[in-house]
Amino acid sequence: MSNPLPTESQSQPLSDFELDLLKQEYFFLQNTIEDYNKQIWVIKALGITGTGAVLTLMLQQKTNASAISLIGCAIPIFFWILESQWKHFQRGFYPRVSEIELILRNTCGFQSPSIYTSWSHSLKRAPQPKRKGYLWDGLLNSTVYVSYVLEIVFLLLMAFIAPMIWK
Repeated sequence: MSNPLPTESQSQPLSDFELDLLKQEYFFLQNTIEDYNKQIWVIKALGITGTGAVLTLMLQQKTNASAISLIGCAIPIFFWILESQWKHFQRGFYPRVSEIELILRNTCGFQSPSIYTSWSHSLKRAPQPKRKGYLWDGLLNSTVYVSYVLEIVFLLLMAFIAPMIWK
């Protein structure tokens, strides 16, 4: 005989102790997600700084600017992979946050907290993604790859036009 999950329709009221534990877990998870966001911004900043260093080196070494730019594409690729791993780890916390919000809404009738649900609704994202795994949660997550693809395209463009600029 199994106990029904609190998210099922036969839910029972939570004790004060259980409610307090859920509250603590919820805000711990939210803080953890925010800590990941802070680290992700640091990774993005370091990637952009690396691209800036490549541009500086190109200006100093004008005769080798195209080669430096092409080799410099490795910097955003490296930071893209690094950030995608962090984003993948971060997204591992989302299902539990969503589950806690569902428990509080269905079992206790609470309308709050609903940080994740509101975020998902406003960005038109499903609480449970269609595709899961590192490739989709991290590497091909649009919040991750867009800035790095732009950096790579910019460096490739610079590799192409540098010989024309510095004849």
